[in-house]
Amino acid sequence: MAISKKIVAGINNPHLFRLISLVINVLFIVPSALYITNYPMKIAFVWGIYLIAKDFFFERRMFTARFWPILFFFGVGFAFSVFLNFPYQFPDTAINWVYAMQAVFLVYPFSFSEGKENQMWMKRFNDCFIGLIFILGALSLILYAFSIHYWVLDGTQTYWQRQGFIENRLFGLYTSPNLGSALGAVSVAASLVNNVLKRGNWRHFQKLYVANAIVQYLYFILASSRGTTLALIAAGILFLLYRGGQLLQSASPAHFGKRIGKTILVIFLVVSVNGSVAKVLSYVPIVNQGLYLLATDANFREEFLSAERQKNGKKLSDVIAAPVKIHHDDGNEEVSAGRLGIWKSGLKAMKQRPLFGLADADLYRRMKPDEVTDQVNMSQLSTSERASLKRAMGNMHSSYVALLVKTGGIGFLLMGGFMVSYFLSHLKNLFFKDWNVDKDQKTLAAILLITLMSLLVLDLVENHFILSNRDPIGWVFWTYAGFLNVVAYKQGFSNPCCPKWAVEKFRFHKK
Repeated sequence: MAISKKIVAGINNPHLFRLISLVINVLFIVPSALYITNYPMKIAFVWGIYLIAKDFFFERRMFTARFWPILFFFGVGFAFSVFLNFPYQFPDTAINWVYAMQAVFLVYPFSFSEGKENQMWMKRFNDCFIGLIFILGALSLILYAFSIHYWVLDGTQTYWQRQGFIENRLFGLYTSPNLGSALGAVSVAASLVNNVLKRGNWRHFQKLYVANAIVQYLYFILASSRGTTLALIAAGILFLLYRGGQLLQSASPAHFGKRIGKTILVIFLVVSVNGSVAKVLSYVPIVNQGLYLLATDANFREEFLSAERQKNGKKLSDVIAAPVKIHHDDGNEEVSAGRLGIWKSGLKAMKQRPLFGLADADLYRRMKPDEVTDQVNMSQLSTSERASLKRAMGNMHSSYVALLVKTGGIGFLLMGGFMVSYFLSHLKNLFFKDWNVDKDQKTLAAILLITLMSLLVLDLVENHFILSNRDPIGWVFWTYAGFLNVVAYKQGFSNPCCPKWAVEKFRFHKK
């Protein structure tokens, strides 16, 4: 194939768009990358618009996705929100709309006729994601081990971002500990998906996946993220329910109790050692610091040896610094500590535009300190509520609150209707349909479904899956949601809401 044809094929390939955009989105949330994604991000933005237009007018793959009519009306409703809030925060509101449409009409739809190609690109997608998160996680642990921390300007050259171990938590190379630990958890789930795709067994790990799981576990301990903890608890409960349903169908009552007991014991042991692991990790920076000083500082070496021999009443603890503290500090000025205030102020502002919302939650964008927006009547908000909105800078710290604030009641109900319909249909397939055609595919579907539902739990206190532009977790969410449709269809399950012309055009035959 000529080079020009390969380039054209690559430009027209939505799989390649998912992969390259994933890399850009991951690097976008790394402040130390110094905004190297600026131009690639803009190119990908235009590329996505081209692919959506091409698909809408020619291929119409978007109209074959599960429950696409609900997503279509959601897009129309959000467009009304952007129009009704013009010119407030424009063009940012329009950019929000484009990114949302890329998620639901470009990332989410998969062609059901590309069985092997879908799997090939999904393996590449996961490997790329795992590799990136492994490198970032490992570098973050190195920053912690050697007590390296610093502040760096974000891409807009406006806000300072923390890097390393600061305020008793590991930010590492990410914008926040919560985001870093959540990405680590999702990367481990991606390993399980690839285990099934590559080797047909979710327990068969390759070396990179094992190393990544260890790195992400250590990062999770040092990040002290409640949101990720909540998501992992949800994943554990969902796994127990799925495992219990499996055993009830295939095992005797005694065997069922034994297997469930073992599973609960393993989960308990993993959770119970977290405190001990954190205690050991708290000594790592001072040990490295002490070893460095012993090797380079003669005075310190003499003091250390004197203290060790307990001469002149000196103790070793007088020479060596105390271990670091690893915990979530509720008393600081961090935005995440005031989620309830952010939610209340955002919802109170949204009440003034209840049907279609505000299109964007950053009401103070590009405004001087003494300026007040007239998009909403700020006199109806208290001083503390206005301060919460200003401090949040548009991040509602909950996808559900963000959805309600930005798209209003109509958008919230439409997206809620899609989510309920989507997950009920897949839960029905998983628990009440016969998967004997391919056991591995059922395991794959279970991993994808548990991952997606756990991310919905995470988004009770974080904003990832929708209306969070350039968010790598949201990108993975919609990619997995679309791929799960393919997995279910391969088993012969119906694909709701596909018009007859779409069935004829794409010939929904399994490959």
